[in-house]
Formats: sequence, C-alpha cells, structure tokens
Amino acid sequence: MQLKHAVRPCLWVVGLLALILSSQVSFAQQYSWEGDVRNAIQESRFADAAKALDALDVSGAEQTQKEWYYELMRRIRIEFRQSESEVKEELAKRGYDNSDAQMREWESKRYLEMRPIDGTRWYFKHAVDNLERLAPEIRATRPSGTSQFRLNNCAQMIKKSDGQGKLTLGQANVFHCVATLPANAIPAGEVVRYWAPFPREWCERQQDVKLLSHNADVCEIAPKEDLQRIVYMEKTTVKDKPTVFDYSFQTTSYAQYYSQEYLEKTVKPYDVNSDVYKEYTAEYLPHMIKTDAMKAWADEIVGDETNPVKIVSKLFDAIDARFPWASSNEYGTMFCIPEYVIREGHGDCGMLTLTLVSALRCEGVPAKWQSGWTMKPDGECGMHDWGEVYYEGVGWVPIDMSYGLMTSDDPLIRNIYKSALDQYRLIINDSIGCKFTPEKKYFRSEPVDCQAGEMEWKDGNLYFNQWSFEMTVEQERLD
Repeated sequence: MQLKHAVRPCLWVVGLLALILSSQVSFAQQYSWEGDVRNAIQESRFADAAKALDALDVSGAEQTQKEWYYELMRRIRIEFRQSESEVKEELAKRGYDNSDAQMREWESKRYLEMRPIDGTRWYFKHAVDNLERLAPEIRATRPSGTSQFRLNNCAQMIKKSDGQGKLTLGQANVFHCVATLPANAIPAGEVVRYWAPFPREWCERQQDVKLLSHNADVCEIAPKEDLQRIVYMEKTTVKDKPTVFDYSFQTTSYAQYYSQEYLEKTVKPYDVNSDVYKEYTAEYLPHMIKTDAMKAWADEIVGDETNPVKIVSKLFDAIDARFPWASSNEYGTMFCIPEYVIREGHGDCGMLTLTLVSALRCEGVPAKWQSGWTMKPDGECGMHDWGEVYYEGVGWVPIDMSYGLMTSDDPLIRNIYKSALDQYRLIINDSIGCKFTPEKKYFRSEPVDCQAGEMEWKDGNLYFNQWSFEMTVEQERLD
C-alpha cells in the first residue's frame, strides 16, 4: 500500500465538515429516541446512551435497533482498547516524546486517535502505528514511495495493453483459506455457521471460478447474482478441538488498463435516463452520501470541469493529496464513513473509495464499490477495496483510490490507477451491506464489507476477535 505524507485538510474542508455533520439527515434514525442515543455515542457518552437505552420499553424492530446500539458501544470499546498508560509506554519504546503536552497536540491534529469514553481516554488499537503514518515530523523519517515491484508491473500493464481495456498479464490462481474458531469457544456439539468469502463471476477480469475442496458438513455456493458472494458452510464443534473450516478455490485473473487519453476522446455524454446512470449516481446510505455539503465539497474541487474523465482525475488527485492511508476502525462502528475521512483527515482503502464514490455521484459520474483481496507473488494475500467508474461509450473502468498516484516521473505510470487494475486481485464484493444467501440471523461483524466472512451459532454472532482467518495463493503466469 502506498503511503503519502500527511497533508491535512484545508480550512474550507474543515468548515464543510461542520456543515456535513449539521446538515446530514440521520439516515439510520427511524425512531424518536434514536437521535439522543446516537449523539451520546458520537460524543463518547456511553453511560448516558446506555441509561437512555435501559429506560426504553420497546419491542420488535425497535428492540432489535436498541440491541444494536448496545452492540455498537461494545465494538467501539474493542477498537479503542488501549489505555493512556499503554500508549505512553508504546511511544517511549519507539523513541517518541510521550509527554502529556505532545500527546494532546497529536490528538488535536488527529494524528493520535483517541476517544474520551465517559471521561476516560481510550486510544485506537492502531493509534501509534497510525501516528507514524500521519504525523509529518515522523512520517518524513520513514521510507515512502511506490515499490519497485509495483512500478515494474505498472509498466508491464501499459506495455501489454492497447490502452482500451484489453485483458493482459493473465494468471491462474489457487486460493487456500482457513477459518479457525478456537477450542471450547462455544459448547461442544453446537453447529457453527460460516459465510466464507467466494469469488464473483460476472467481471471479465476474473474468470474460471471453481470451488476445489472443503471440509465442511454442509457446503452451498451462493448464487452468481449475489453482490457479496459467499460459500456457506456448517461444522459441529468437538470438545477440546478447534473448529476449522478449510477450503480452496481457483480463479484466473487479468490486468486491465485504459489510457486517460483514450477515455477523454471516447466517452460520450451520459444518458441520464438509463438504469445504470440512475442506480450508480444515487445515494446508498449510510456510506455513499449526496448531501448538500458533500456536493459543495466535490464542487470546490471539480470547478467548471464537465468531462467525466477529468472530473474523476481531479477528485482522485485531491483525495490522494489530502487524505493519507491509515488503519481504520471497523466499518461497523462508523455512522458514515466519508464523514469520518473528512473529520479525521485519513482513511484506509475502503474509506477513501467510499469518499471518492460519494463525491463522484454528487458530480453525476456513476461509480461503485468493489473489494476483496490482493495477492503478492510470494503467496501472501491482503484485504483490499477499490472501485469502478462508468463512462458512457466505454463501460465500467476500474480505479484504485488508495493506491493513489505512483511515485514516477512517467505520467502514464503515475496516473495508472485512475483507470486500471493489476492482475493481483480477487473480487468478492460488488456492493456494500448486501444480504447473504442464506441470510444471517444475528448482526454481522462487518455490515459493510465481506472479506474474511461471518460466523455465528444458535446463541449469537461470533465477532472477529473470537476467530481467525488466513488466505494464501499459488499463482501461475499465463502470458
């Protein structure tokens, strides 16, 4: 992942944040009591939120929503679990100033992420790691720039391509996945249900999808049409033994590159009455927003530009410059991800993608989310999110916001991820927050994305901190 210098948002961005937070319709608010509870949670007044929830006498859907807010606070505490003394100790170990004055300064600049939950300082579990990515005085001392491997692959994508989306650099992949629930995590003899990540089949960049093996008692592949694709499995727990879901599958993946010059010459005016245009320029709440404030934020960047390719380029450059990559809170703990990016001044791959998609939809450019995993030649895999932009007369074109601008003097390489993706991708999701086949009974651990999958048993959801997931890949180059 390419990390950038921590450039903080301009003052007008900070001003717009206040407008966003004040004007945003409470899209998740369905009941009269929710506003006060949400405000208390956002302000880290968990005791007040819990007191308000305890006093509620509700049933049905309202009771489910009530239970979600209890769960939300529990999950936020898991994310913000480092005490001030623990962070001070970690700062000292790494040779940084851990004085109260320095910590307060970093906190005020959003470099050191902290929540004063009920008056006590609690720090994000990756707070010190993110400090090294965000504080300019520290970031300047650390290696930066695009890896030579990625630069070489970008050059190969351009060399092999016709600049018009030709599929190149094909490779056959065999993925091996293992999800492990530790021994005695739940009673013996209980059925564990696992919704495991599985490849989408509609995209031409990903072909030849096939389940190769599994060790489950029950195994059902979800329909190809599911936008968040899974393979559903069940196993029964055995006393003193871990419950292990072991499965493998294959894909063939390709790189795809469109030159900016080709796109600028080829795109046509949008048919604003088409189904594609209407669907992919609409709000998709709560994380793809089109508030007046978000529209103003995008308008400030885009100016008078009307060519959709140049609109995409301007927004890509602005987000790349202003919002560096950093580890994120679990998405399920956030009310609105683009708001978080603007407020905190950083985001991970999915958060930057959702900010870009929101801005593009505000500007009348159809855009959508895509996510899954990336691969490395050594077999290592990593979770990753990116997107696609729809151009009239061309179709869907891939884009990777968090890879950003490459560190290169060659403009084709520098701008490549505005309209290209490499062959090292596994596509699992083409949308956010979709229902699974079969549906889950309990709250999802990750209500936005789906990369490690989801587990539950008859008495509840099994959260990410209760089990582990690993994915590796074997690759064979085809051309």
